[in-house]
Amino acid sequence: MGVVPWGVAAGAVAWCLVGSRRAARLENYPWNVWTPIGYGAVKGVFLGLLAGWCAVVVLRVVPVAWWRERGVARFAGLVFSGGLLGGLVPGTVRDFMGEPQPRTLYYFDGPRPESEWYWRPLLSEWLTCTVLPALGCAVLLAVGALVSVRSSRPERFGWAVPALVGVGLLFLPDWAASGAPEPVGNGDHVNESASAGLVVLATGLGLLVSAWVVWWRRRPRRPVGPASPGLTPPRSSPIPPRSVRGGG
Repeated sequence: MGVVPWGVAAGAVAWCLVGSRRAARLENYPWNVWTPIGYGAVKGVFLGLLAGWCAVVVLRVVPVAWWRERGVARFAGLVFSGGLLGGLVPGTVRDFMGEPQPRTLYYFDGPRPESEWYWRPLLSEWLTCTVLPALGCAVLLAVGALVSVRSSRPERFGWAVPALVGVGLLFLPDWAASGAPEPVGNGDHVNESASAGLVVLATGLGLLVSAWVVWWRRRPRRPVGPASPGLTPPRSSPIPPRSVRGGG
């Protein structure tokens, strides 16, 4: 069905937008202004992968006849539910079960007391950085799964989609940092920007390699040996082919 590759693409887009929103609020930190975009895209690749696998698990658990007889709407609903579950659970557990550490609303703010962190700040960050991208990822995942189902060659999406995402990640550091000031400040600040670029490039190369492996395994194989082995005996056999044996 090609669900998992679409999850990777959907997650990369959804959480890259979240990182872009965060980067737009860091104008006072030019040395770090593009870094949330790169980390957001990489985070989305893995969360989208998880969302895609959760969607596959939901499709496997629900009886096939139940959703195939109901049409594409029921199929898209199951994919959406599984994708939303996979994209929503990790961030929700981190937000509500972890330490009260503001990660996006108050950049470089220190740990806050629970009385100042829970409720409004926590809910605001949870809705903005967990719920909304998870919803967007689930919607894009369901749309991509429907495209694969309606396609005459759904297997091609298994390598084409991650390959496109991988190429996009290779160009993301230059694109995201274009127009931004050069990293300034102490060594940690400069190194943080460089390390983010390495993480993005490594993830992009990993997606390209995985796409190549999928393409290699699914490429059409040439037939080995004669097309009709029953009509062509081995060379060592004294029996001539049927087409020239006694005219019959």
